[in-house]
Amino acid sequence: MINSLRSFLRFCRLGLELEVLDPKFIRPPRVPRQEVVFLTPEEIEKFLSVIPVFSGKHRVDLKWLCFRSLVEVLLGTGMRISEALSLKRSSVNFETGEARIIGKRNKERTVFFNTRALAWIKEFINHRWDTGEWLFVLANGKRLGYSPVLKWFTITRARAGLLKKVTPHILRHTMATTLLFNGCPIGFIKEILGHDNLETTCQYYLGVDKKAAKEAHRKYLSF
Repeated sequence: MINSLRSFLRFCRLGLELEVLDPKFIRPPRVPRQEVVFLTPEEIEKFLSVIPVFSGKHRVDLKWLCFRSLVEVLLGTGMRISEALSLKRSSVNFETGEARIIGKRNKERTVFFNTRALAWIKEFINHRWDTGEWLFVLANGKRLGYSPVLKWFTITRARAGLLKKVTPHILRHTMATTLLFNGCPIGFIKEILGHDNLETTCQYYLGVDKKAAKEAHRKYLSF
C-alpha cells in the first residue's frame, strides 16, 4: 500500500506537475525478522515414517504414495508448493535430475532433484493407472490441489506427534537450512530457492545456524 502511494505521488509530481508530498519522505515500516521454522533430521524421519504408503502386504495406497512423493520433492528441491503442484510428467528430466518451471512472478527457472526424490516420483508413476499429464494427482486421476495437501500434512504431523507446525513452506525452509548447515554458500541457496535478490535469502537464513555462529565467534574474535 505504501509503495502504491509513493508511485502515485511520483506520478502527481512528474506527470501532472502537482505540488504534493515528496515520496522519499514516506518510508515503509521496518519488518521485524521472523524466526525461521525448520525440521531437524530426526523430525523429518519421524514425519516420513508415519506416511502409510503400504496399506497391507504388497499393497500400495496410491493417495499416500502421492503424498510421500510430494514431500520428498519438496525436501529435495526446495520448491514452493504451487510450483510442485504445477509439475507435469513431462516436466521432469530423469537423466539430468532437473525440471524447468514457472515460479513466482512468472519467472522461469531450473530446479534440481536429489536421487531420493526422483526414485519416489518413479515409484508413484509406476503405480498409477491413469494417463493424465499432471505429475501429482488424486486416486481418481484428477490434478492434486492445495486443500488435500494441507489436510494430509495436518494428519501426518499428528501421527508423528510433532509439536512444530509442518507445512509445505516449512519443508522449503528445511531444505534451505540443511544446505546452509552442510556448508553450501548462500549465493547457491539463493539460486536453488529461486529468490530474485540475495538480500531475501540472507534475511531468512543468515544467522539461523547459531552453533556455527558461536564457533566463528570463538575462532575469529581475538584482541
